[in-house]
Amino acid sequence: MVPLRQSATLARKRPDRTWAVYFPSGGGESSSEKVARRFFRLKAEAEAFCAVKRAEVASLGALANGLDDDVKREALLCLEKLKPFGVSLMVAVDWFLKAQPTSGLKVSIADALKVLQHRITADGYSKRHSRNVGQIVSSFGRDRMDEPVSTITPHQAQEWLDGYRTRANQPLSVVAFNTYRRYLSVFCNYCVKSGWMASNPLVGVRPRKLVAAVPRLLSPADLRVILGACPEELKPVVAIQALCGLRVAESARLKWSDVMLSEGANYVRISADVAKTSRRRLTPMPDVLADYLKPLRMGDGYIYAEGKGSVDSLQKALCVFRRSVAGVSWGKNALRASALSYRLALTKNAASTAYEMGNSPSVLMASYFEIATAAAATEWFSVTP
Repeated sequence: MVPLRQSATLARKRPDRTWAVYFPSGGGESSSEKVARRFFRLKAEAEAFCAVKRAEVASLGALANGLDDDVKREALLCLEKLKPFGVSLMVAVDWFLKAQPTSGLKVSIADALKVLQHRITADGYSKRHSRNVGQIVSSFGRDRMDEPVSTITPHQAQEWLDGYRTRANQPLSVVAFNTYRRYLSVFCNYCVKSGWMASNPLVGVRPRKLVAAVPRLLSPADLRVILGACPEELKPVVAIQALCGLRVAESARLKWSDVMLSEGANYVRISADVAKTSRRRLTPMPDVLADYLKPLRMGDGYIYAEGKGSVDSLQKALCVFRRSVAGVSWGKNALRASALSYRLALTKNAASTAYEMGNSPSVLMASYFEIATAAAATEWFSVTP
C-alpha cells in the first residue's frame, strides 16, 4: 500500500489527483475484498493516508486472529449460503436487524390495545370508534391477549378473517370482511409507529372485491308514506335525511343551530366534528323542508332530542320505525342514497353534489350517476313533511 504518481497529463488537468492510493475496503454488497482508490494533491498527504490504512489493516488482522475458530467457521458457512444471492454477510445482518421491532420491547396485544384506545380518545375520535377497535382486536386476540404484538403474522390474520362466523353462523360479508381488516390494520399500524412491530401484517391480507350494486331508490310516493307514518319526535331528522342526504350519525348529532334559514337560501350546516369525513360542509335545503322546520326550530338542542346526540339511540329508533312502515321496502341507507341520487340527477355535477353530500366524486359517478330522472328528482324534493 504505497502512493502511486499519476500521469503528467492527468496531473496537469487535475492537480488534486496527482497521487493515488489503492486500499482494501470491506463491506461491499458482493465481495468482502473490494478495492477502493483515493486521490491526493501532495505525496505527503498520500503517505499519511497509507500509514493510517496500514494501522487499520494490522488492527483488523489482530481482531481476526482473536476470533474463536467456531465463529470463523460460522462466518465462512454463512458466506457460502449467501453466495447464490450475491449479498455480503453485512447486508444479511442489516436486513435481519431492520426486521426486528425498533424498541426491542415485547408489548402484549392487551397492553397495546389499551394504549391505542387511550390515544383514540385523546385525539378526539368518537367512543364508538374506540369501541369498534377494541371489540375487533379483542375478538382477534381471544385466548392470546398476553402474547407480544410482534408475533402476529399475516397468516394468523387471514385465517381469523376467513374463519370468522357471525351469530347466525355465517361468514363475514365482503363489506364486513374489509371493515374488520381495516380496524385490525389501524391497530397494527399504531404498533408499528410505536416500535412494537416491524411491519403491519395486514398488508399481506388482501381486501375482498366489492361489486358495486345500484342502490335501491325510494320513490316520491314511498317518501310520502314514510313521512306520513313517522312519529313526530322522529320526523325532523327523517325529513332532513331524506331531503338533505345526511348520514344517520350526522343526523343524530345535528342541532337546531345548524339549521340555517334565510330569505335567500336555506342550508343544513354539517360541522367537522359531526361529519364522517371530518370536513365541514353546507347542504342545501329544499323550500318544503325549510317551511316545515321553521315553526319547530328551538334553541341549540339536538334536533332528535330523545337521542341527546347518541348515534346508537337514533339507529335503534329508525330500525323500529322501518319495521313498522307497511308497504315500503326501506333499506338501512335508502334515505341518503335516494337524496344523493336525486340531487345528482338535478345538478348533473358530481363535484358539487359530492361537496354538498360529503362524498367523493368518484363514488358518485360509479354508484349514483344517471339512475334517477330529473322529473322524479323534482317530485322527490317537493314532498312536504
